Amino acid sequence: MTPNLSILFAARAAGLLPLSFVGSREFSDADKLREVAAHARRLGFAGGLAIHPTQVAIFNEAFSPSAQELEWARRAVAAENDGATSGLSALSLNGKMIDPPVVRRAREILALANSD
Repeated sequence: MTPNLSILFAARAAGLLPLSFVGSREFSDADKLREVAAHARRLGFAGGLAIHPTQVAIFNEAFSPSAQELEWARRAVAAENDGATSGLSALSLNGKMIDPPVVRRAREILALANSD
């Protein structure tokens, strides 16, 4: 297991915000930095540690939810709220199961958008 994944798992287990150290050698190559930051986000990191001011905008872009992700998150939370009134803890949204872990992820996405 890589050190970054160890940090990710430990932070998630402790309820802390998992930040990735994307790497210092990519700060002058914006395309490479975007690629590495996007990979870190796909792994589950919520942000990155910037070592140079040029990295900030790239990290903000890479780790911010897209409009499509926000719309999905809003629909997932709304579906969960509707399901709760019927006593359901798992339900379907667009043919996919929505259950407590999925709703937790949707709420995390919405929280990221509201933290700006």
